[in-house]
Amino acid sequence: MIAISTTELRKNLRKYLNLANKERVIIQCGNTETYEIVPAKNISDTDKYFSDPKVIEAIERGRADAKAGRVTRIKDLSDPWASIL
Repeated sequence: MIAISTTELRKNLRKYLNLANKERVIIQCGNTETYEIVPAKNISDTDKYFSDPKVIEAIERGRADAKAGRVTRIKDLSDPWASIL
């Protein structure tokens, strides 16, 4: 883990973005706020919702349905239920 200031981050942004792929990079902003650079590829690994196999399966089923044309088109946005029911 490495902790840096916001000034250091601004000076060497690319360096710390690359480093975040290998280790934790903590940014200290003033005396009370801290942030962490987290690569997007790691977010779903730690996100309880997107790491749930049932959720992933439901998303994949929905994508397959959409690709196959199994969708419901809303004709009137003021009354969306009319198209669904």
